[in-house]
Amino acid sequence: MKRLMTLDDCCALERLSGGDWLAEAGLVCWTSGRTGGVKVRSLRDGTVRTFSAGGQGESDPRFSRDGRYVCFLSSLPGKGRQVCAGDLQSGLVRQVSAISGAATDPVWHPDGRRILFSSAQGAGGRPAGDEPVVIEDFHYKVDGAGFIRPDGHVQLFLTDAETGETRQLTEGPSDWMHHAVSPDGRYIAAVGNLNRPREESIGYDLFVMDLTEDQPSFRQISKDLTMVSYPNPVRPVFTADGQAVVMAVLDPEADPALGYPPAVLYRFAVDGGEAVRLFRADEQCYQCVQFPYNAFCGRGMDKMQLDPETGDIYFVAGWQGQGNLYRLQASGGQRAVPVRAGRQVIHGLSRIQGGRAMIARGQADRPEGYFLIDLRGEGEELLVQSAEEVLWDCELARTEDFFFDTLDGESRVHGFVTLPPGLKAGGKCPAVLYIHGGPHPFYTYGFTAEFQALAARGYAVLWCNPRGSSGYGPVHQNYARATDGSAYTDLMQFTAEALRLFPALDGDRLAVTGGSYGGYMTNWIASHARRFRAYITQRSVVSDLIGYASSDMQGSSRAFPNFEEFMADALRKSPVAYAERIDRPLLILHGEDDLRCPVEGAHQLFTAVKDLHPDLPVRLVIFPHTAHDQPGRPDLLRRYYQEMYDWLDRYV
Repeated sequence: MKRLMTLDDCCALERLSGGDWLAEAGLVCWTSGRTGGVKVRSLRDGTVRTFSAGGQGESDPRFSRDGRYVCFLSSLPGKGRQVCAGDLQSGLVRQVSAISGAATDPVWHPDGRRILFSSAQGAGGRPAGDEPVVIEDFHYKVDGAGFIRPDGHVQLFLTDAETGETRQLTEGPSDWMHHAVSPDGRYIAAVGNLNRPREESIGYDLFVMDLTEDQPSFRQISKDLTMVSYPNPVRPVFTADGQAVVMAVLDPEADPALGYPPAVLYRFAVDGGEAVRLFRADEQCYQCVQFPYNAFCGRGMDKMQLDPETGDIYFVAGWQGQGNLYRLQASGGQRAVPVRAGRQVIHGLSRIQGGRAMIARGQADRPEGYFLIDLRGEGEELLVQSAEEVLWDCELARTEDFFFDTLDGESRVHGFVTLPPGLKAGGKCPAVLYIHGGPHPFYTYGFTAEFQALAARGYAVLWCNPRGSSGYGPVHQNYARATDGSAYTDLMQFTAEALRLFPALDGDRLAVTGGSYGGYMTNWIASHARRFRAYITQRSVVSDLIGYASSDMQGSSRAFPNFEEFMADALRKSPVAYAERIDRPLLILHGEDDLRCPVEGAHQLFTAVKDLHPDLPVRLVIFPHTAHDQPGRPDLLRRYYQEMYDWLDRYV
């Protein structure tokens, strides 16, 4: 008999990352957060070897195209995160790079010897010693990194896997990332902010560098377009002849009301000229990227690849809660065609070889796995399955979904309900409305360990994509709808619809939780609704005035005639301004190092509610070593979840 999923399962769930496939040698590689090291499996005899440099957090494995090496990152004692390489014949592993900053994102040069990688030089943290922090412009702090020092920038390096000789390709006050090498090894493409002001923290242009020049330097090939970098970066790909680069761009034709624009594909000639728009949105593919909120799958794998035999472009994009794989002709003028679509989420794919590729895919009732698929047919093979003990040993909760029209008729909302396993006919269960962050990310059909653990504890989980979420078209994504009351109405209507469609839900035992924007909406519901019995707000938006100056995404008052009117408007839109209306038990969870939603907001919310309602159960739990996310340390994450479960058990 299968057991129910536990809190420990949720905290220790195996996650796959990286991943590459080498067709000629019949090899696949990946890393696991549980076992450590890089796993290399032979598809011919099933044997698995482990390559490790002895460091922590080994990740980002990639095969050299000649099949001699597998490179990866390893955090080495006393040396920091460096590029390492394992010899696939001898099994020997060597440290390749030796730089002061942490190495990131290694990519092989086609010659099979050199590795291109990036590193943040002098970025993050306080200055050495007791030096004061000097601030003279915007974008001087980043969540998860702290203060950005004046010399703190992401630079590119080229290192030799055999000799360790490393060459720094860029320098100065600019950031370079999402790099790629042309098939003939002549050009490097990367996005950078060389010609943009520093405060445009996510504004990047596309550049190429000719490595055959005596003193190679980057030359900009995009004009008046912004490359996609946040929150789901895309790596540019070269056409097979190396004369053009395809890249995801924030759509310049999008309505500014959308907020963060959808991404579309453009082709850029290496020698300059007008960029060619390749992508047209339609009823089955709205944008060429996806912003999944709940599903973890294939971190470190690329989001776009080009088939060297056909010239077709393959990319992953979100639509109607799905994470689909699409094909698009590089010549342009055609609509994207779904290659793999359905109730699933595909997060990335490997280099295409012989019409096949490895993809990372998960489903609501199945943790992520790596599959080898035929891009021109239906064939597929499971290569690696994560969290096998959970998949095979546990009775997992089932998830059902439905759509409903919004009350104002403007859009349709997609909702999901995860029911406790083993719920008896005629039985009733409490439910938790779980609101995603963003607001532009969206919930997918992917596996969510936290939802499964809540369901195993006896709680149904209600989750949906209200207006403001991406993946449902431009009308639905309109940013204003996330804060003008429309999304709030959607969430309340969704809850009512779920109660109507699922008689097992106990309408008298409901709670609300969510993080970031989901925390903002939790706070707003707590002060504007009376349907729920308890609230858990996580890393939440509390006051726009705090975010204006203390967040790493600082606001602006320039649209107002004077600063006083800006302050009044910011306060009116802030949940803390309605603290006197919060009269149900409130748990506040926040990271001490959060710079996206500064911890000052959690203090202010706790103080305001406790001051106004001295007898109301209000609890603030601040987690050390935690930025704008749930804790990364397993012991802290377990405590985090335990706080949530105890609160629900006590007050719902």
